[in-house]
Amino acid sequence: MPDDLDPSRPDEASRESELRERVEQLETALRSRPTIEQAKGMIMVVHRCDDEQAFRVLIAVSQSSNRKLREVAAEIVTALPADEPLPADIAAAFDNEVRRLRTAGHAALDS
Repeated sequence: MPDDLDPSRPDEASRESELRERVEQLETALRSRPTIEQAKGMIMVVHRCDDEQAFRVLIAVSQSSNRKLREVAAEIVTALPADEPLPADIAAAFDNEVRRLRTAGHAALDS
């Protein structure tokens, strides 16, 4: 069967759409990275942990609050320097994750 008749081969419009979507995702990731790094740094300072532990906290909070990681990071970066409270869902998920890590023996998170 010729390639252009193969039903499993995406047509050019579909392929172009997928590539545009992928480029958009990558651009969003690049724009979000500085905010995520700032949030990790803030978690590291407050909880005296390393960057890997801070990132795991962010991921867990993102998952349990059902928010994108970049949204959680933005909330932290906005709230912490302004001494404002985090949104309730993020604060609860954050507290739960830090408590979980402390009980699991991550002494660096003891503050």
